Amino acid sequence: MLENQVIVITGGTRGIGKGVVNLLLQEGAKTIVLAKTRESIGNLEQKLGSSGDLDCYICDITSMNEVSQVINEIYETYGRIDTFINNAGVGVFKPVEDMTEEDWDTQINTNLKGAFLCSQAAYKIMMKGKGGQIINIASDLAYHGREKATIYCASKFGLLGLSQSMNIEGKEYGIRVTTVSPGLVQTDFGGVSAAKKTSGLTIETVAKQILSVIKTGRDAAEVEVIIRP
Repeated sequence: MLENQVIVITGGTRGIGKGVVNLLLQEGAKTIVLAKTRESIGNLEQKLGSSGDLDCYICDITSMNEVSQVINEIYETYGRIDTFINNAGVGVFKPVEDMTEEDWDTQINTNLKGAFLCSQAAYKIMMKGKGGQIINIASDLAYHGREKATIYCASKFGLLGLSQSMNIEGKEYGIRVTTVSPGLVQTDFGGVSAAKKTSGLTIETVAKQILSVIKTGRDAAEVEVIIRP
């Protein structure tokens, strides 16, 4: 059980993130969701029901000021962050010649910049205490390229490097940084419906693997976990 553990997750209102949030609440964790809009928070609360262990904050993770403010509010309220999960992500898949500057900014800002800003803010909080863990949800495309995924792959390759480097620095403070990289998952991510991804991993499978990483914590032997269908 994760009773009274303070766990923060971005992108927790749908897909893999919502699956993780559901499991965390079942485990008794103080579960804090960062979401971009109040509407998405409302939808999550409606689906999961009321819970004293669920807390939600509106936050644009691509803004250093907003991230810093929200993370500090969480610290003032709960006194620590045991685990931070960077799950928010976007994907735009098209031929390289059709990709735009907006496609670049959207994916790099969310998948990489946002993950860095949140990781850095959580890292600073963890340095004040007894350490903690940061879990970055990457992709199997963090390890190899794929057609029509040039920018997405670049963002996930970058996230993997960010995780590896932060993990090295974090050892001094008892902070562990792990990446979980699933393959194709049965969600609506990337503009393709879950119904067309029958060969993919289920949300429940991925969420349970992430939960396992959380429970193992800083004692885990592996800092990179790949989940394949």
